[in-house]
Amino acid sequence: MPSVSPPYAQSIVNYLVSLGFNEIEITTQVSAPAVPPSSSRVSMQDYVSLLNKGALLTNNSLFGFELGKHIQAKDYGVLGYLVESCENLAQAIQALTRFDALVANIGNTTVVNESTNVHINWKPKSDDCKQMVLRNTTAWVATVYKILGQACQIHAITFTFPLSVRERGTLEAWFNCDVMGEADTNAIIFPQSLLHIPFTSENRAMFSALIAVTETELRRCYQQGNSPGETDAFEHIRVSVEALLKAQPTLKGCNQQRIASALFISPRTLQRKLKLSGTSFQQLLNDERKCRLDKLLTYHSIADTADLLGFKEQSSFTHAFKKWYSTTPLRYQKQLVK
Repeated sequence: MPSVSPPYAQSIVNYLVSLGFNEIEITTQVSAPAVPPSSSRVSMQDYVSLLNKGALLTNNSLFGFELGKHIQAKDYGVLGYLVESCENLAQAIQALTRFDALVANIGNTTVVNESTNVHINWKPKSDDCKQMVLRNTTAWVATVYKILGQACQIHAITFTFPLSVRERGTLEAWFNCDVMGEADTNAIIFPQSLLHIPFTSENRAMFSALIAVTETELRRCYQQGNSPGETDAFEHIRVSVEALLKAQPTLKGCNQQRIASALFISPRTLQRKLKLSGTSFQQLLNDERKCRLDKLLTYHSIADTADLLGFKEQSSFTHAFKKWYSTTPLRYQKQLVK
């Protein structure tokens, strides 16, 4: 059944709240569906309804476009981190095409390569889809803009629905290219040369780890009536958290909220499942910190090591270090560099 992940739907509510709307008003007074618990998927029908209510509340026929401009990696869950770790746009497109159903199984993507251009065509699985297509297209381009910056030059954007003169002008100003309505396909058209520009955020270790996690998540997403037992599920969560932690170039800002979002679950659910597997997020984070200690203290100061390990204060790192090894980071470092 066509559906989206809870974080992807919840980001609509979060965006509206940031504009000053009350969450209760969003989901009740305008008859929009509430986002279900993070263990459930949100149906495409409810997702479209939520987008349409957002357009109604803001009185903006381009609500999906405005929403797409504010896309964040956490809205995509693990797929967002995977895309940011890709080597180039060609690899990112492969990842998006392969794993898009994890975030939103609401359309079909096809990639058409011509002699000089690439067309990414998207066909939604819904008739009432203007806001959905606007968000999908804009979020895709916004993500690439963040990674490639000014190097990202789009040739044209096409939509199957009609656009007013005002709407077209607004879209062309942001996309910086021709925008056409009532076209045969919803498409993003860009030069072949963009495919192989290196991503500045490319991280091969992260990419490899996230591919493994994402493949597992996709298999679980498609399982129908053959879900693994509870013990297997809890073990799967633990292994996924370990992989995501190992994939991070640094552990700064790597907290339970961020990891939970990447796995499409709430921090509370993550905490509960890790407890049932015999561990905790803090324990897994500390284990990863210990694995990185020797290399970091060999090449960095104690202050920088604490920062790279995700400690907000050097004193917190020193306190934790004494608890782990019954000595100070300075004494330990002197032994390492002898």
